[in-house]
Amino acid sequence: MRKLLQEISVIPGVTGSCIFDKTAGALCSEFKAELPVDLTQNVGIHFVRLVQMGSMNKLNIKSANFRFDRYSVVGLPLDTGAILLVICESDANCSLVATTAAMLAEDMREELSWSSTEPTRRREDRRAGDRPAGAVKQEIGASLKPRLVEIEEALAGAIGPVAAMIMTDYINKWSRNGPAEASRLGELITMLVEEIGDDALAKEFSSGVSHLLQEGG
Repeated sequence: MRKLLQEISVIPGVTGSCIFDKTAGALCSEFKAELPVDLTQNVGIHFVRLVQMGSMNKLNIKSANFRFDRYSVVGLPLDTGAILLVICESDANCSLVATTAAMLAEDMREELSWSSTEPTRRREDRRAGDRPAGAVKQEIGASLKPRLVEIEEALAGAIGPVAAMIMTDYINKWSRNGPAEASRLGELITMLVEEIGDDALAKEFSSGVSHLLQEGG
């Protein structure tokens, strides 16, 4: 779980992140600076109550963003009584934070649902059974690799450090659907745009890779 929190905490402007449970408090945390204990506790409790209130009114809250005088807080519900809480500087790009957090939320839910007797596995370990190690590298020609690097850099510019992990996942999916060649880069880019979800960030990413589509095969 800490590895996933670190992916969020390295985003510019993020002070730290934690998994907060309504009864146990902060289950796992990754903070760059020492924050007042009552800050995480109080904000976490209020966000859990907000999620519960929404559920009572048949409203499923996907995420929420609170801006205070000194901090901004992004929260996402994970399961009953547990939330992902991200504490940011007041002027942080909360849209970027929320998008990155949403991409990692499903993995966090899986880890929370695992029994205590099951060994903890990282995201990369779970993917290992999907394809043989190095399979993607063997299928992608040398001439295509620089373009994939450009796509990953543009993705990182839009969604932050988690881009490398997302890129690996989607290259695997893309290469399973057909030959890994330049004429199909549009398909890969479309898949990534849909994954980003946020219109402004998706537009930023698309702008950064538009020249690759113009170059064609």
